[in-house]
Amino acid sequence: MNRSFLQLLRSSSTRPFSLPEGKLPAEVLSKLLRSFRSSKNLLIGPSIGVDVGIVKNPGKYLVTSTDPITGATRRLGWHAVNVSANDVATSGIMPSTLCIVSLFPRGTKFGEIRAVLNEINTTARKLGVAVAGGHTEITKEVTHPIITVTCFGSGDRFVTAANSRSNDSILMTKSAGIEGTSILYSLKRARKSIRPEMVARGLKLIDSMSVVRDAKVAFATGKVHAMHDITEGGVLGAALEMSIASRIGFKLELGAIPVDESTRIICKRLKIDPLRLIGSGSLMLSCRRSNASEIISALERRRIACTEVGQFVPNRSYRRLVLADGTEKNLRETSIEDELWKTLGKYR
Repeated sequence: MNRSFLQLLRSSSTRPFSLPEGKLPAEVLSKLLRSFRSSKNLLIGPSIGVDVGIVKNPGKYLVTSTDPITGATRRLGWHAVNVSANDVATSGIMPSTLCIVSLFPRGTKFGEIRAVLNEINTTARKLGVAVAGGHTEITKEVTHPIITVTCFGSGDRFVTAANSRSNDSILMTKSAGIEGTSILYSLKRARKSIRPEMVARGLKLIDSMSVVRDAKVAFATGKVHAMHDITEGGVLGAALEMSIASRIGFKLELGAIPVDESTRIICKRLKIDPLRLIGSGSLMLSCRRSNASEIISALERRRIACTEVGQFVPNRSYRRLVLADGTEKNLRETSIEDELWKTLGKYR
């Protein structure tokens, strides 16, 4: 976020100003959330870097999360279910039910709506999640389908992205930019001149979008302090959000972060940073450094790749990126604008 915008936000001016596309910047969102009321049963309410709400019910914790799908143009039902289910799973409590809001533009055919809803149902069933209800309509207010899924789960114990501790190891599963890569390869103009086999590989990454299994295996070790789905802002955004939520700093070893070859190729072609690309399908988690190998081994026994990519530090203003050659630079941004949004405008 640029400095002039920050100055405007912090001033008492009521002059209108525009915001970047994508998730609201952390400064804006935190300002808007200040007036939200809490209650005695609401344990985790709206906050920066935490993607779930948690309510204390008699004998159980109810976890919920909601997300819209606005950037994807293919496999909308798959995206919608997985993104919301992923957020619930990062609490360590597995998703069990969901509700859907589906908005379609004028002219949408019945078969198109049926295909999206069938995909939602099929995807949910594969995750063991039941569709509890929702709302579907055709409206002139949208130009392309927008699907919003709210997911629920309940359990006896949980973690959140705000539970990371100083000196924790930072681990991540799979690779960077999974969701963003599959979306970019779906854009014919964006993938121009890339080999067909690499295009197929990039498109197939969408099959890895769920972190429900990743979270279940990691949480079962009993060694995880915090978990976060790598979504908008990519790996850098996830680390930043976890550090803000936990009120600590971090150091990321950029050379250690796994990037699939298909991701690397299309990001190089489009001149974007894969570490700032939306990455649903990869789970970031923190744990005591002495327990990192145990969690990595548990995941790899289930054929889920996991890599140690950095650590959290006590100083909350310390946000250091270690480059592959060993040099370091500070991450000065207070929120990460996702590379996907600037690219969609050019290649859609």
